[in-house]
Amino acid sequence: MKKMGPDPKLYNLTMTFNKKLLLLPLLAALLGGSACSSPKAKIALKKAHLIEHKVYYVPADMFKTVEFAPAPAPDSQQQLADKAAILDWQAKRTKADCEKAKTTAKAEYDFFWAERPLFPEPLPDEVKGFFERLALDLEEAVTNMKGRWQRPRPFKAYPGEAEPCIKKSSGYSYPSGHSSFSRVFANVLSDIAPDRKDEFFAKSDEIAQDRVIGGVHFPSDIAAGKVFGDLYHNELLKSDAYRADIERMKALRLK
Repeated sequence: MKKMGPDPKLYNLTMTFNKKLLLLPLLAALLGGSACSSPKAKIALKKAHLIEHKVYYVPADMFKTVEFAPAPAPDSQQQLADKAAILDWQAKRTKADCEKAKTTAKAEYDFFWAERPLFPEPLPDEVKGFFERLALDLEEAVTNMKGRWQRPRPFKAYPGEAEPCIKKSSGYSYPSGHSSFSRVFANVLSDIAPDRKDEFFAKSDEIAQDRVIGGVHFPSDIAAGKVFGDLYHNELLKSDAYRADIERMKALRLK
């Protein structure tokens, strides 16, 4: 008699499901115990395929092919200038510079209005939901852009020479994710509160520059992130869903 065993398809499905369940407490720990309470948390869950991949405003696939200036070639003058800038900051940055860069590395959308709240506290669920949707779309788009050039970060391109003073980031360097996100947030917040545009863009520039000071990005990564952020915002403005949500955010903001 043929020995009966578990159905391989059912077994594989069960094992996959169990692995995902095991990831939940790990992700919760990594994200400070709140696995679903912030855009950063939702992004981690999406990457682990624990929440649905859905387009809210802008399809990410377009950024696999959209026209965009490539990363500097390894032997180019721009690459040499980038290296020089990183080593220059490494030589002159202070402990205070590094501590500040550690703080801005963790910045999310609410960092932009820390001194002067833009929305009521506690933050309305509708506002949190809007920024979560924005971040989920944007993260996938940035990942697609980075994957096109696969530029190593400074400490990987120049091991033993370039030493960051903040946490080393995984993934590729070009364009900078922090620069991209902060530029998009500055644009989006300016759509909601145009009277505070200069303030939002100053915050964005601060976050971006701290990535160079901290040693985890080249200056050209930052410049590319700003260009990408503006490009992405232009695509957002074409979305009916985005424009409708912006009107809702305007109605919720503090006057």
